[in-house]
Amino acid sequence: MKKYSIGILAAVIIVAGYLGVNVIFTKSSDIPTITVATGPLRITQQATGTVDAAQAFIISAPPIRGLQITWMALEGSMVKVRDTVIRFDATEQLTELTDYQSNLKINQTTLERARQEYTIQKKNLELELQRAERKNDEQKHEAPRLAEEARLELDLARLNYQGKLDQLTGDVQKAELEVQRARDKVAASQRELDQLTITAPIPGMVVYLEIWKGGQSAKVQDGDSPWPGQGLINLPNLSEMVVKATVSEVDASKVDSAQEAVVSLDAVPGKTYRGEVRKKSTLARRKDPGSKINVFDVEIVLLEKDEQLKPGMSASCRIVIDQIPDVIKVPLEAVFEKEGRTVVYLENKREVEVQVGRRSDMEIEITSGLQGGEKVCLVDPTIGEPTLPGEKATEPELNKGRQLPQRPSPDGAARPGGGRRGR
Repeated sequence: MKKYSIGILAAVIIVAGYLGVNVIFTKSSDIPTITVATGPLRITQQATGTVDAAQAFIISAPPIRGLQITWMALEGSMVKVRDTVIRFDATEQLTELTDYQSNLKINQTTLERARQEYTIQKKNLELELQRAERKNDEQKHEAPRLAEEARLELDLARLNYQGKLDQLTGDVQKAELEVQRARDKVAASQRELDQLTITAPIPGMVVYLEIWKGGQSAKVQDGDSPWPGQGLINLPNLSEMVVKATVSEVDASKVDSAQEAVVSLDAVPGKTYRGEVRKKSTLARRKDPGSKINVFDVEIVLLEKDEQLKPGMSASCRIVIDQIPDVIKVPLEAVFEKEGRTVVYLENKREVEVQVGRRSDMEIEITSGLQGGEKVCLVDPTIGEPTLPGEKATEPELNKGRQLPQRPSPDGAARPGGGRRGR
């Protein structure tokens, strides 16, 4: 019984020693795993682009020569409709407007006098005409000579009435024309003055544009003298943002309006935004000048609002071109090709052959070999797998490189591996 207990104890010690050696000599490596999922598989098309406002307005210099900027809204500031964004020097225009207004007043006074003169002269002429008519009536039956004189005076009064009335009417019309011209000049001068203060036509964020000045291109600033019609400020309306992306002509046929999209931004890591394809260009274009690659432009509207979204941000979009409702799926990196077979590795490193179906840019459908819920490795666990000491060796690992002790032979020569033989 005592010998039996000693045997069990020895076995336990041997097993413990083996486990200890295994812990010491086995290299620990954490292999990433993931649970096999079930659910819809989205077949997506990758597209890249930049964030931009769906609505934007370029504010340009007015068609006036000799402009000079005196004030601009702060770049990056948000403005509302009719908020002032640019002011130009208006000294010359104010002086001109004052002169035109003074001239208008003078012409209005002249017109008023002409109208008064017309009224007075008309009454005098009417009175003279009435006298001539009365005299003609009174002397109509008098001597022929007197009757003829009265008739001639009446004709003269009528001609004088009409001639002077026409002249007075012309004077009034001329004065009215001068007043209208003066008013037009005042109105034009006022419009020009109004153009020197530019307000926002839409709500948005102030973004300075670059203009050519001093032999180089630089952002516009106070004191600059832009050319008429030159773009100065871009005013994007941030209430609706889009991604202006491109897809290759090979994949363009898969993309259509109203398709769902998932958008991620380099500037906002770890967050995605829901989007929808609004439109796709009808014609392809060169991706870059001199490039042989053709692309189609795609506009994706972002369905979520976020103050972090700014024009110019780089965006990566996954456009959902198809969706399989219920499948078993794993990430692409969990599937491996081994000797013509498609396999995955379970958490315990056991190899399982699988059949695959459709794939997206991130996941692939498993049609057979997995049930869902298993944990599979995301890297090949058989690459660089460690072994125990002596597993493939012909001698104990600890004896490698050692010299065996010399032992003498029966004839007195030394033999390897021990002491002398007993006689």
